[in-house]
Amino acid sequence: MDHLDKLYQAYNAAPEIFHAGRYWKAYEAKIVDEVRNADYSELRSGKYPIFSTFGFNDLVYHYHPTMPAYVKLARQVVRNLFIDNRASLPYSLRLEDIREMAYQYTKAQGELAQAPGIETVETSLYGNPQDVFSFKGKSYTTKFLTMYVRHCFVQKYAHLTGNETIVELGSGAGQQVEVLKKLYPNLTILCFDLPAQLFLCEKYLTNALGNDQVTSSEFNLQVTDLAQLEKGKVHMLGNWQFPLLKQFTFDVFWNAASFGEMEPGIVANYLSYIKGNCRWIYLMQARKGKESTAETGVVKPIVFDDYQTMIGPDYQLIKEDDAFDANRRVSQTGGYFQALWRLK
Repeated sequence: MDHLDKLYQAYNAAPEIFHAGRYWKAYEAKIVDEVRNADYSELRSGKYPIFSTFGFNDLVYHYHPTMPAYVKLARQVVRNLFIDNRASLPYSLRLEDIREMAYQYTKAQGELAQAPGIETVETSLYGNPQDVFSFKGKSYTTKFLTMYVRHCFVQKYAHLTGNETIVELGSGAGQQVEVLKKLYPNLTILCFDLPAQLFLCEKYLTNALGNDQVTSSEFNLQVTDLAQLEKGKVHMLGNWQFPLLKQFTFDVFWNAASFGEMEPGIVANYLSYIKGNCRWIYLMQARKGKESTAETGVVKPIVFDDYQTMIGPDYQLIKEDDAFDANRRVSQTGGYFQALWRLK
């Protein structure tokens, strides 16, 4: 755990504005404890439910090991009876049908976006994904298809050619990066995240893409500027290193479902380092803000109009729409939007 300890040492020494807000502080200690003791070959199996909070959720359904034994047994019986290929769901649907519809929807989105086809790539099996299935000899999960669909939303307008530089804040499990790099091998991608999340993301991406494709966050702790950044690789960096972007020009800034888990001042601080430096800004967030109570969640939810104000007049909103996974509308509290802004 020397690597993880080094990340936390640097993180703890960083200004408070880069520390986790109230939403993530509730998970932080539990996540760190699980990371230190986890079997990384089981990251996507459902064995560690806490990891699903930041993207390791390639699951057929959410299994909660803290449930009473009789509830576990009941769920297992239901799964054995119904969550299989029996035509037991409405409209005589089977799980196999839902997966095929998700694949066909994903394929159609790729064609509309004039993107490399979903059939040209497949998911890594590292982490033992529970939801893995095959089409035409290639392996997929619904999560992998969803990451492809999100990329299509951007591709319709940004027209990536494969030589761009993309910055993602809150890379989570790294599956968006996996999809992008497999579609466009020459992309340069910078991943920024909190220490434990960054550590696991790096574990996943080095296995999904190959160790030679990823520059370690441990190595990047010594980086003082991005002038010598190696093109065509994935670079892992701590969120506290975000000021390195202040004088860095790149193509796309990407944030999906993590800005909403921060306080407005924290989001504004991150945006201050990239505004004017990147051509495109892609956000996928809770339209009415994330959950908030007197004791838990965010202190102040951020809604769509707040993002528009924070991004400012130098950027034009090109497209905004409801966000969709490969198999459903993203419809948690208040629904989710995805939007793309372009530098004027």
